[in-house]
Amino acid sequence: MATTTGELGDTIPTIIEEAQYTQQFKAVMRPLVWNIPKGKGSTVNVPYFGQVVSHQLTEGVDMVSDEKMEDTNVQVTPYEAGLKIILTDVVIEDDNEALIRAAGNLLGDAYEKKRDVDLLERMANGTGDPANSANPLTMGLIAASRAILQGNTATVGPAPMPYACVIHPFQELDIVDVLTPIVPSITAGTATVAGMQAWSGGAADDVLRNYSIGKLFGMPIISDGNLALTAVSAIGGVFAAGQRGGIIYVSAREPSVKPTRDESLRGWELVYVGRYGVGNYSNDWCVQLHCDATTPA
Repeated sequence: MATTTGELGDTIPTIIEEAQYTQQFKAVMRPLVWNIPKGKGSTVNVPYFGQVVSHQLTEGVDMVSDEKMEDTNVQVTPYEAGLKIILTDVVIEDDNEALIRAAGNLLGDAYEKKRDVDLLERMANGTGDPANSANPLTMGLIAASRAILQGNTATVGPAPMPYACVIHPFQELDIVDVLTPIVPSITAGTATVAGMQAWSGGAADDVLRNYSIGKLFGMPIISDGNLALTAVSAIGGVFAAGQRGGIIYVSAREPSVKPTRDESLRGWELVYVGRYGVGNYSNDWCVQLHCDATTPA
């Protein structure tokens, strides 16, 4: 006897619960960027205005020059993203909750990774590259990226604070090595052994206790393994974070599960689909860090 929609009553909520939990837990980029809900229409338009200049005036002399308000439109078009898995009648009949929850994990993890990767890729549009392509990441490069944002003289003006730095875990290790370097130490006799000599202060303490850099130069340093590796490098970045920041996420429809019966397969197709769009509000409000990301040996 085929499983009916009614018999899926307890199964679908379990999958949705696991999928939503996985999304929240895995989310890295979405909380950092400018989140905009989609209104009416197929696109979202976010204009920005260029700078205008104020002049010194002379008493009794007519002000003849005028400044023009020129706007640039940033258009984001949402698209659908999703995936499908199949739950067979056997799994449902056996009421195997572990497998059902695994299905929810798979759905949520895959969808969130896609969304996270889409947002991460926007950093490659950032202006400049102080790392000069695949050099090791240093604290100086992170500081330089912040300075580029804050001292930006482009039409759109300096990037608003706060800033955030997102890098690959292999790049994070370069900073960890700086904060907790391995140095030689002399023991009795002539033997030399390696020892760890950490910097003093909160950053080094966080690394030693929690393997977390925390903040540098007033910015959170966030590690994201979803950053794509190209050969032995990855493109992270520093950008204006939060509302009215440098990277935009447009939510058009949150993902949901829709079951469809497949009689010949003797199971249910669970289609998990959402709709969103991503974009750069201004490339000048993001600085890419194309740094070495060699796998640790």
